[in-house]
Amino acid sequence: MRWDPQMYDAVKAPQVEAGRDLIKLACVKIADSILDIGCGTGKLTLELARFAPAGSVTGLDPSEDMLRKAAEASAASGNVSYVKGLAQEMDFNGQFDLAFSNSALQWIKGPEGQKEIIGRTFKALRPNGRIAFQMPAMDFCREFFEYAGRAIRANGFERFFRDFERPWYFPAAREYEALLLKAGFSAVNVYYKDYRLAFASIKEVLDWWSSAGLRPYLAMLPEAEQARFKYAFAMEFENNRTANGIELDFRRLFAFAEKREGAFA
Repeated sequence: MRWDPQMYDAVKAPQVEAGRDLIKLACVKIADSILDIGCGTGKLTLELARFAPAGSVTGLDPSEDMLRKAAEASAASGNVSYVKGLAQEMDFNGQFDLAFSNSALQWIKGPEGQKEIIGRTFKALRPNGRIAFQMPAMDFCREFFEYAGRAIRANGFERFFRDFERPWYFPAAREYEALLLKAGFSAVNVYYKDYRLAFASIKEVLDWWSSAGLRPYLAMLPEAEQARFKYAFAMEFENNRTANGIELDFRRLFAFAEKREGAFA
């Protein structure tokens, strides 16, 4: 699935707000060496670099298009670099003080995929290194799946989705806590944080979902049918209109842990 970095950066991005919360909670130190897993277009990579001016930040992402835009945005920064690759194949060894990931790891499907990434992250950290991860939680947004299902049925598109498998992993807090502990992490703290999202218009809602969440659905449809699906999906959000615009609740999972001195991968 190819990403569109221009669209991703152009739309209203509530996940960036959660990412800034994550940076604050990560307690970045001035000389930290940081790995940004799933860095995308590098918006938060640059912010991490500003918090660690005597350190460095390495952004990792599988999308060449995203990394190209990130490199352009970071051209004037002296402590940011980027690596193209899959998180589940990264092979760093004791190089980082902090592993950071904002709204990216949900794209690694299933507990086994998460176990692989967590293990490789553990290996990538120095002793006393730490993680700060954030991703959509289990049942993160009731409307998303309900309205996508209605759009499929309203257009008679069931035939296109017979083999559809959700490409995401949305964990429960206890499940993710168990994965971190099993990998050897200590001081594990995993919890939910709820956000109330407000959009000014149906178009704004659709642009946001189309930039990421809807992409697997659109990939199942012929190009000629995608507009019909998007229209039916977007119009369902009229059910969420309030005096403040179009509102919906979004639950995110935050995870923090440490690699204690003497722990081995």
